Amino acid sequence: MRRTVSILVASLFASTAPALADNWVHTRDNGGGLPMCLNMDSITKKADGLTYYAVKMCNDTAPQYYAVNCDANFKVELLIRVYDVGSADHYREMTVDNLQSGMAFDADMVCHKA
Repeated sequence: MRRTVSILVASLFASTAPALADNWVHTRDNGGGLPMCLNMDSITKKADGLTYYAVKMCNDTAPQYYAVNCDANFKVELLIRVYDVGSADHYREMTVDNLQSGMAFDADMVCHKA
């Protein structure tokens, strides 16, 4: 019974994670000078039209998941969905005003890869 529960929990977690493969690439340093990495294998466009991806400080173990509409004109509005750590359902949406910010850089990179 214990093994069945463990497999069920592992399957549930795997089904909520946006990506299963890991290909972390150092893309930039944040404002504090810490290296940031993007999981290039996490970049996925889903049926809702959004492109999903994972970012983390390179030394961290837990990624932060994001989604962006790559069809939008970033110069008019860059809206990014930021998922709560460990959640595939809870998120907040934020407009990024500074197109020179790390979030804008990541979104632009993701959209050009997707």
